[in-house]
Amino acid sequence: MRSTAYVTTRPRYGVLDVVGLLFRELLLMVVVFLLIFALGAAAVFTLKKTYTAQGAVFAGVGQEYVYQPRVGTAERGQAPQGDEVANSEAAILSSGQVRQRVIDALGPQVILGRAPKGAPEKSKAAASKVLGSSLHVATAPGSAVIRVSYKADDPQQAARILNSVIDQYLAYRREVFQDKTPAIASQRLAFEEDLNAADRAYEQFLTSNDIGDFAAAKATLAATYQTTFADRMATQSQLNQTSQRLSTLVAQQANTPAEVALQQDLNISAQDQVLQLRTERQQLLSRYQPDAQPVKDIEARIAQLQAYVASGTAVGPKEVRTGPNPVWTELETTRINTQADRDALAARLAALDRQLSDIRSRQARLTALESENATLAGNREVLTANIREFQQRESQSRADNALVAAGADNVTVIERAQPPATGKSLKAPALAAVFLFAAFTALCIGLLRIFTRRGFSTPDSVRRTLDVPVLAVAPAKAH
Repeated sequence: MRSTAYVTTRPRYGVLDVVGLLFRELLLMVVVFLLIFALGAAAVFTLKKTYTAQGAVFAGVGQEYVYQPRVGTAERGQAPQGDEVANSEAAILSSGQVRQRVIDALGPQVILGRAPKGAPEKSKAAASKVLGSSLHVATAPGSAVIRVSYKADDPQQAARILNSVIDQYLAYRREVFQDKTPAIASQRLAFEEDLNAADRAYEQFLTSNDIGDFAAAKATLAATYQTTFADRMATQSQLNQTSQRLSTLVAQQANTPAEVALQQDLNISAQDQVLQLRTERQQLLSRYQPDAQPVKDIEARIAQLQAYVASGTAVGPKEVRTGPNPVWTELETTRINTQADRDALAARLAALDRQLSDIRSRQARLTALESENATLAGNREVLTANIREFQQRESQSRADNALVAAGADNVTVIERAQPPATGKSLKAPALAAVFLFAAFTALCIGLLRIFTRRGFSTPDSVRRTLDVPVLAVAPAKAH
């Protein structure tokens, strides 16, 4: 008994086998191609022309893109590049808020091109979807120009919607970079109220402490202290000098007699007798010879008297008158005046010490109040500086708003949308795409038909699959 084995395997085809089998399925492929192409062509011919309206906006660098501190005097930041500003403005232009404003301004029916159906919310949602898909915003690297386009079936509708988009964008960006003048003015008024309260508190502080101007009072006390201290040092030096002078005068007065001889008459009779004897000798010489006895006698008397005078005992006080010593009197007068000067300087030094003590106490009192004064004065200075700064900002903001209202803005519409004269149709590329899709689908159907068929369709597939030689081929038997 012979057994039979069954093996399940897929036929193996070559390229020529596949091409030959595709020709066998040509009728099926043509039918599929024609059916798909007919359906696609019918859909393509329903497409309408689209009209694209063009517009352009120049977005320059404005002060809203430069960092400015809200409060304080910090330095401003560096301005961005033109294309960076353009990208930022393009984001605002293509935002959903701008689309919603356009829908509110024109109505959903203008965007959709037909009367809306259903609830208003659904109509607005559909209009927003159409507007988002039809609106195109583009920027170029290194350029500050924003290109805007809108596609619609009607040229007038495309231009109208695009111009509305530009207008609503301009209005919305002004709200984004809104006017800060009212907020600045309200903040300035708040600072002014705080300054009034700070002024009242500072005035009450000065009045309660009997101070006119704290800084002036402190500077005056410092200057007065320096002057008084220098005066005290000079007075101390003068007092020491006067005291030393008084001590010297007292010592000199103690060594000076109070009375001295004012006049003294001397006894000079011996000298007179010598002169008288000499006169008599001259008279004798007129009558006698020098060696005569009378002449020798008188010369002996003269020699005796001269010896007496030479001994020093011949001259002496005859009469002496005494009185007060002028030197002692002058020393006494100088001592009295010097003592008076010393007492005056001592009194002045005591007064200066009291003044310095009073000044020190007042300076200590001001030092104790200095922190409170610094706090109150600092509050007033800060509030005054803030008010000045906000006044400047308010005036600058008001001027900037006036310039923007007059057209001096960094965003300028350089090209508004005009109804396009020609439209674009996608029928030709759509027909080509349908043709290619139909051909590809028909080819896939033919290949699927070939590879899902059971059995062997060609001798070569038998030989490749079973690896056996094919000796003959018999035609299929008709049933």
